[in-house]
Amino acid sequence: MRFDTPATTNPIDQLKVIGIPTDRIDGPLKTTGTAPYAYERHDAVPKAAYGYVVGSAIAKGRIASIDLADAKAAPGVLAIVTADNAGKLDKGNFNTAKLLGGPEIEHYHQAIALVVAETFEEVRAAARLVRVDYVKASGAFDLGAGKDSATPATGMARSPRRLIRPTRRRWSPI
Repeated sequence: MRFDTPATTNPIDQLKVIGIPTDRIDGPLKTTGTAPYAYERHDAVPKAAYGYVVGSAIAKGRIASIDLADAKAAPGVLAIVTADNAGKLDKGNFNTAKLLGGPEIEHYHQAIALVVAETFEEVRAAARLVRVDYVKASGAFDLGAGKDSATPATGMARSPRRLIRPTRRRWSPI
């Protein structure tokens, strides 16, 4: 595609679209509260399941025990996924911590369980029944103290969203 000639007239330049009041097709439905939202489209996916993430209540440490009995017995619960039954989950290409924490906790509110149930209300209520006992560990919160021992990140083959660019065989911030 070459851009060596001016564009012809278009609806935007002629103010036929932008700047002209236009009635939205869904406007009356949304303003009267009768618009169907995706969440309410039970006909599109009958018997859809809902998930609710249980996050860690500590920033660093270990899960000493996790009690799922009350949550499993709650109405509508289909499954509860934890690090014990999910199989090996590592961290993604651009994550700094494992996708599902347990037994090690690497950051506050790290996902440690996923409760699955028949309705959103049931899954949210069941997630609150998951009981976790932690062994807290000390964190490192002083950036100045770790400055001298810090090392640059390595091994990044490509940059996410062009945050870094190659210059003379080295990676540097844009």
